Amino acid sequence: MAEAQAQTTLSALRIDRTAAPTKRHRRMRRWLIPVVLLLAVLVLAGVSVTRRAPTVRVAEVREPLPGEQQTELSAAGYVDSRRRSVIAPQIPGRLMDVTVEEGEPVKEGQVIARLDDQDARNVLSRAEAEVRAAQARLAAARAQAENAQRTTERTENLAKQGVIPHSELLDVETAGSAAREELNAAHAELGVAIRAREGARLQLAHTVVRAPFDGTVARKLADEGAVLAPAALAGTNLGGIVELVDLDALDVEAEVSEQQLSHIQEGQPALIFLDAFPDRAFLASVTTVRPAIDRSKATATVMVRFQSVPKGALPDMGAKVAFLREPLPPDALDPKSRAPRVPSSAVVQDDGHSAVWVVRDGRLVKQPVRLGQRVGEEVALVEGPPAGTQVVVAPDAKRLREGRRVKVEAGSG
Repeated sequence: MAEAQAQTTLSALRIDRTAAPTKRHRRMRRWLIPVVLLLAVLVLAGVSVTRRAPTVRVAEVREPLPGEQQTELSAAGYVDSRRRSVIAPQIPGRLMDVTVEEGEPVKEGQVIARLDDQDARNVLSRAEAEVRAAQARLAAARAQAENAQRTTERTENLAKQGVIPHSELLDVETAGSAAREELNAAHAELGVAIRAREGARLQLAHTVVRAPFDGTVARKLADEGAVLAPAALAGTNLGGIVELVDLDALDVEAEVSEQQLSHIQEGQPALIFLDAFPDRAFLASVTTVRPAIDRSKATATVMVRFQSVPKGALPDMGAKVAFLREPLPPDALDPKSRAPRVPSSAVVQDDGHSAVWVVRDGRLVKQPVRLGQRVGEEVALVEGPPAGTQVVVAPDAKRLREGRRVKVEAGSG
């Protein structure tokens, strides 16, 4: 009996797992799932933060410009030619033929164009006819004068002999004087006619337009059929046929502020850098400082002449001029003589050896370097990455490691 009661008591204490969960259990289970999800998100965020690519500031390994250390000041300007003209006819007329094209070289005296010459030929024909008529009048006047001279001589002899009265001698002398005046007038008329013929010939010659100097046709301004007037103004075509430029007489017109003019003098060595050839420099020298100031810009124009005009240089090309304190050494323009440079802050020490952090394809690579001369805030690389390579400036050794992905700071490099 007692044993049966004990079993009944134990059965009452046993947990019935098939029974429905209580309200408290349901509440705990509802809060447990969001907490677990939140912890998982926090863990993932911590992992992403630790793996996030750091941002670095970079600079490019650069090749120094020729004459950089000798440069006194720099200025911008444009290429221009000392001989540059709009070629226009000297007389008005209709353009019949243009014998040159843009970019074509021409020689002094070469025919560039022809105008309609019919009117000029008609004028010349009339002038030549006037010359022939004047020559005939001169011949007749000369014959009359010679006849009058002979008559005067005979009459004078007769008057001396008393054969004819003195009054008749006076009449003959008057006629002889008139004949001489006619002869003089005929001479003058012939001279006028000859000059008119020369003018007509010159007008005819002006219908053929020739090059005034050796050069290259920069622009063609008119085509056949155009009626031209003998005038041309800068920037406005009022009768020009072509623009002719001497490409062997190129200078650079650089604008220099009036405060810096004291640093420039004629004959001063200079270097010209053309925008069209950014990797090249050209030896030059100052030829003229124009004695005038542009009040609107407070600048003066300085003419800088190429030592040797480079092939491919054209008028109106953009240029920069470096005015030098002293002439350059002979090998200054040789790229091999100019070691690449990096900011000094990009160089780190690794076990007593110099190195730089290179950014390559978005990842870090430590590259050993051998340093040369220090120049200002930069240092020359005797050995190391080539010009154009991105290196990290002021690298943080705690954040950087070989192969780590990095982001380049916007605006650096």
